[in-house]
Amino acid sequence: LLAYYVAAINIEETYHGLASADGSADYEPFPGIVLTDTFQSSEDNDRYDDKGVFGDNNDRVKAQNALDIRVIVGNPPYSAGQDSANDNNQNLKYPYLDARIAATYAARSTAQNKNSLYDSYIRAIRWASDRIKDKGVVAFVSNGGFLDGNTADGLRKSLIDEFSSLYVFNLRGNARTSGEQRRKEKDGVFGEGSRATVAISILVKNPDAAEHGRLLYRDIGDYLTREQKLGFLTEYVSIDGVPWEILEPNAAGDWINQRDDTFSTFTPIGDRDHTDAAVFTAYSRGLATARDAWVYNSSRAGLESNVDRMVAFYNEQVESLAAGTINALSNDTTRIAWGGGLRQLGERRTHLDKPQGDPVTSTYRPFNKQHVYFDAQLNERRYQLPKMFPTPEQVNLGFYYVGMGSAVPFSVLMLDTLPDLHVTGAGSGGQFFPRYTYEKRAGDAELDIFDGGAPYTRVDNVTDEILAEYRGLYGAEVEKDDIFYFVYGLLHSPDYRATYAADLKKMLPRIPKLADKSDFWEFMEAGMELSDLHLDYEDSEPYPLQELRPPGANLRVEKMRFAGKA
Repeated sequence: LLAYYVAAINIEETYHGLASADGSADYEPFPGIVLTDTFQSSEDNDRYDDKGVFGDNNDRVKAQNALDIRVIVGNPPYSAGQDSANDNNQNLKYPYLDARIAATYAARSTAQNKNSLYDSYIRAIRWASDRIKDKGVVAFVSNGGFLDGNTADGLRKSLIDEFSSLYVFNLRGNARTSGEQRRKEKDGVFGEGSRATVAISILVKNPDAAEHGRLLYRDIGDYLTREQKLGFLTEYVSIDGVPWEILEPNAAGDWINQRDDTFSTFTPIGDRDHTDAAVFTAYSRGLATARDAWVYNSSRAGLESNVDRMVAFYNEQVESLAAGTINALSNDTTRIAWGGGLRQLGERRTHLDKPQGDPVTSTYRPFNKQHVYFDAQLNERRYQLPKMFPTPEQVNLGFYYVGMGSAVPFSVLMLDTLPDLHVTGAGSGGQFFPRYTYEKRAGDAELDIFDGGAPYTRVDNVTDEILAEYRGLYGAEVEKDDIFYFVYGLLHSPDYRATYAADLKKMLPRIPKLADKSDFWEFMEAGMELSDLHLDYEDSEPYPLQELRPPGANLRVEKMRFAGKA
């Protein structure tokens, strides 16, 4: 409520000062402040308690909804969802507003996972765009992820179609990047209050405009502090004073960092709709447990102890819920971590057994292996991984790709263990491209691999179509192993990564045909050598230690300090 009171006071004081230079004018209260969920107030099923304590407030809601609004200014919140199911604070559902997003932004997006399009700030853009109808202005200071995000391509396309002019000022400050890009992003304009890119967007609907979809863009620049960024903003007295750059969006909906048209002509590394046209038949996201602290551990004994305690507490909760001694499941994070699936099991009073199998080895982060319980009930999402690592006896290897739209630089890493969702960093998670998949079969077969009587047939994950094509291009001696390591080597090429940097952030890697046959074999050899380094790092011979201290001198640590600090 305090924010509403402060807003009302600010408006009243500003009006009072403008109405009378000497302050002699009567002080007038502002009747426009409305205590409401803005999104909910526009839903078709919204109901008002006219006789309750909010009667006057509800009258204001009705009056505001009846107005012909032409200008909307705001700083919408950034929230794609709760951080943990233990928060028990999921975003509300807005059937009408979310249906509008589904019919516009989501319908035009090429991304597979479109959940981020229901972030609060994107809901605000959709709501405001509809609220001003065919004429007006929307001015927001918001999360700037939509400027270049892969999932937001449909949003960008829709904005270009819906508005006559778009003024977008990118203030940078994305703290989720790394390396040189992180140094370029530098400070956020809200200090530590936001780790996301921040953008000022002024969107204009003018049906009489000579041009439509005119995009004017300004990037604040690299390596700027918060004070420098705010200083630049104060120099621009009006929107006309900003040195805008006119951008021409491409057909894919890119505004900045536009992809290379030739990239789409290359062979996709994976394509679930047309597997015969890709290099690999299957691929999968990494393991998403929703409870890493409980089911991952460097110590096997510690892991088993944690899982025992969590399962015991879960079953206590289920029994208490069934007996009526509690009304809701506990959100105590020291006892359990709820994910959507586990909470639903608990609410259905489903008993949970400790996993029967042993923990398996997983690559949790680069060169960081941990024990994990790979279990359908204890893991929130396992995706296609059970086909790639059905039991610990099925050996496999593959490379993990950082993922489209990730804030961290493009990378791939060879693994021979179960991959975590965030092996290579932040974002929605990458994709694992295995060398093989496994199919469960009944009966004996020569190629079957048995585990307790359950046979599995190993299936080559490199497509027959790509093998035939590469034999025609690079020689009849090409084998599927060669193709696998060739792809891994090529994806490490600095020239490839630099040339197609924008494309690699927006879509799965694609593999070009090489004019010189020898290049194929050189990349294949490089891929094999890199694979050996990345898989066998624990067995590498340590680099020889060279002591720089004078002979006979003793070294002693007196105090730990940050590098470069006296």
